[in-house]
Amino acid sequence: MPVSYMEINLNALRHNLRVIRQHLPKEVNVLAVVKANAYGHGAVETLRIAMEEGYTAAAVARVEEGAKLREAGFTCPIYVLGLPLPEDMLMGVKYDLTLPVDDTVDLDAFEDIAKGAGKTVEVMMPIDTGMNRIGTHPEDVKPFLKKLAGYPHLHLHGTWTHMATADCKDKSAALKQLDRFDEAIAQMPVTDDFVISSANSAGVIDIPKSWHNLARPGIIIYGPQPSDEMEHKLDLQYVMRIVSHVTHVQTLHKGEAIGYGGTYVADKDMKTATVPIGYADGYPRCLSNKGEVLIGGKRCPIVGRICMDQFMVAVDDSVKPGDEVILMGRQGEGEITLDEVAKTAGTIPHEITCDLKRIPRVFVEK
Repeated sequence: MPVSYMEINLNALRHNLRVIRQHLPKEVNVLAVVKANAYGHGAVETLRIAMEEGYTAAAVARVEEGAKLREAGFTCPIYVLGLPLPEDMLMGVKYDLTLPVDDTVDLDAFEDIAKGAGKTVEVMMPIDTGMNRIGTHPEDVKPFLKKLAGYPHLHLHGTWTHMATADCKDKSAALKQLDRFDEAIAQMPVTDDFVISSANSAGVIDIPKSWHNLARPGIIIYGPQPSDEMEHKLDLQYVMRIVSHVTHVQTLHKGEAIGYGGTYVADKDMKTATVPIGYADGYPRCLSNKGEVLIGGKRCPIVGRICMDQFMVAVDDSVKPGDEVILMGRQGEGEITLDEVAKTAGTIPHEITCDLKRIPRVFVEK
């Protein structure tokens, strides 16, 4: 077993996927958002279990992420959420990915690539209802549909929008976005197999109006609630645990500083332990002098600045080299949750798990 690793609990992952699927009506299809390597959890493994649990598709951010899933053997629809540049289109067509288009996309280049490959490519029409990121505004839907009709190798598969504030307690802005989305949908050639999607994780939990015929949960697949403002919560389990081991124990004498910049000075003789993970592994440097880890089920505070590859914690006399260290997850009766780490770091759970790298993933079922 590696000295440091991400432990991915596949049973917890399966539990969350089932809870989400059971929360939604049977007539609403569900895809798994596995962009950014499944928020750091492993896209191939996550999508494999999602398919077993009745999910019908995957969503990724970039064409190359979708290509990797195709190369891993997945034949389900794979939706790319980011707009393609011409250099992305050839790979997207090659791997039969469903790409989004709006009036900023080079449709001439896209048509030529699809025609050259002898394929009719499925495309989605994102609608900008207030996120102001990508997409066509509702008042521009008809002109864009007329333009798109001039490209016979691009077939309109469906539409989506993205809510900016669905995870807030006040849902009025999200509901206004959905009203704008309805305006756009009313202008489209909707058939029984036309895909309509607006339910992100928060929408899945709190906003039935957003469910349409395809929900796209993201962060809730991996355990965190979308925010602490949600009206409802699902029975989710954290999927990731970050494990390391003590490599060094020493006595820090009163008045001595530890780490870069000497930002922590001992006010008495104390024991410290060194842990071989740092910001190069994605563990946030901003947790310096304020984060905690578990050793022997006890909380141990980080002392000094987190280094590129290591950091130090204050420990008692029982700690020795080789002891297990939990940076995130449960150990004995103690637990440091992903949400706690994110809150202490001043960010969101998504950023914490997406940033983790260099240390390997170990998949377990327990």
